[in-house]
Amino acid sequence: MLRRLGFWITYPFVALAFKWQEHKTWRRIVPRRWLSPGEIIAEDLSLFEPRDRIDLKLVEDFAKARDDTVGLAKKQIVFSAIAFAFLLTNYLDIGLDISVAGFSLRHGRGIPEGLLLVSNILSCYTLILQSNAAVLDATIKSAIRIAVPEELRNLYLVRYFPHEQFGRYQPFNMPYMIPNRLQRVIGRVTALLFLALLIFTYLAFAACNLFLLIHHLWIKPSFGIWSTALLVYILMLGLGAFLYLILTRFRLPYLDYTVNDELELLQQINPIRYRARLDEIYGPLNAERKNMRERGYLGP
Repeated sequence: MLRRLGFWITYPFVALAFKWQEHKTWRRIVPRRWLSPGEIIAEDLSLFEPRDRIDLKLVEDFAKARDDTVGLAKKQIVFSAIAFAFLLTNYLDIGLDISVAGFSLRHGRGIPEGLLLVSNILSCYTLILQSNAAVLDATIKSAIRIAVPEELRNLYLVRYFPHEQFGRYQPFNMPYMIPNRLQRVIGRVTALLFLALLIFTYLAFAACNLFLLIHHLWIKPSFGIWSTALLVYILMLGLGAFLYLILTRFRLPYLDYTVNDELELLQQINPIRYRARLDEIYGPLNAERKNMRERGYLGP
């Protein structure tokens, strides 16, 4: 009876320790890698064969498609900015009238609701376009790394990504020519200043946009309960856009099952080595499970 009581007292701790050890073992067998979409594309294209099929013609074709996509996204951003300016100026009682595609916008009943709805729907579509443009960007960068000589890669990156190149050009063939301390300090301060202003501008724009939503659809609604429903709908759009942004722009965890490819290849070319490697990988985990079953902590 005492032995059984001791078993149940130690059971949670032993089971927890086993689960933790099992988790660590599986993390070694199948490691977790945090990769962005751009890193996934770069790693995938690095395995592309034959590599000589990736040339500057492919770079030019993808760059044209990227520019067309970005151009459409910019038009939608301009429309959203105009709608935002119209709503903000009317809230401040400036009374600004704006003409969009031949239509004159004047403040009236239903106009704010319509602009907020269209602007937020277009923002979601713009986010999709920008995500596709980011995929094309990553493809172009990978193709440049493969097809362009190392000495010219910086120049090609400046050509196809002028919006990403910050600061003075750094020569590749003259590594001994480095900026002095004053230039490095100026560059660092400028980068930090621009980054702070960018973050402030983004937060200010998001706060103003949210305030206009609440003001027109919650505080002073024109259509009662329908305005509230529209507010909920737009907030749901924003949540979906935020999740989509995380999915397509941020680093996310991937499970690396490279060990399966290794085992499959060994099974084809060397069955004896395959069994030895299989026991090397999964043997300790199987032995620990067998021990836990014999001690009664795991079922059959």
